[in-house]
Amino acid sequence: MELIYSLTENDYLQQQLYLASKSEFVKKQRKKTKLLIILSLFMIGLGLYINKNKFEGYCFGSASVVFFFFFPLYFKKRHQFFLKKYVNENFKNRIGINIKVLFNEEVLDILTGGVGISSVNFSNFKNISEIKDYFFIAFKTGESLMIPKDKIEDAEKLRNKLKSIAENLKIDFISELDWKWK
Repeated sequence: MELIYSLTENDYLQQQLYLASKSEFVKKQRKKTKLLIILSLFMIGLGLYINKNKFEGYCFGSASVVFFFFFPLYFKKRHQFFLKKYVNENFKNRIGINIKVLFNEEVLDILTGGVGISSVNFSNFKNISEIKDYFFIAFKTGESLMIPKDKIEDAEKLRNKLKSIAENLKIDFISELDWKWK
C-alpha cells in the first residue's frame, strides 16, 4: 500500500493537541495550575475579608469559584495558543512537503520530499490511534506518524491495513472517533 500526501500547519497542530491530551504530564500540569490559581484567589480573598475589606474579599472568593468552572475553557484556549506557536516554530519547514508512505511486508518506509527516507520495522510500533480526521502511528522511540484521512484515497482500506498490523503485533488499535481537544 502506498500513500502520498502533504501536511498543513493545522495537521501538525491537531497532532500536538491529540498528543497533549494523552500526556500524563499535561494532565498533572492542568490539575496543578487549576489548584494553584483557585487557591491563590481564595487565599487573597480570605486575607482581604479578614482584614476588613469584605467587598474585595467577596470579589476574590467569587473569582475563585467562577474560575473553577471556567478553567477548562481557559486552559483549552491557552494551551492551544502555545501549541500553535510551537508548531509554527518547529514544523514550519515541514509544511507542504510531500510525504510518501509505503507499507511493505514488515517495514514502513517514509519518503519525505527533499529530506530523506526513513524505514521503521512494524515491531517498533507502540500503538495505532484513529480519530475522526487522522490516523496516528506511535513508535516506541516516542515519535509518531500522522496520516490525514482527507488526503488519502481510501481511508477504510488504510484502517483495515492498520488494524491488521495491530492484530499481528498484538498492540493497541485505539479508535477515538469522537475525540475533541478539551
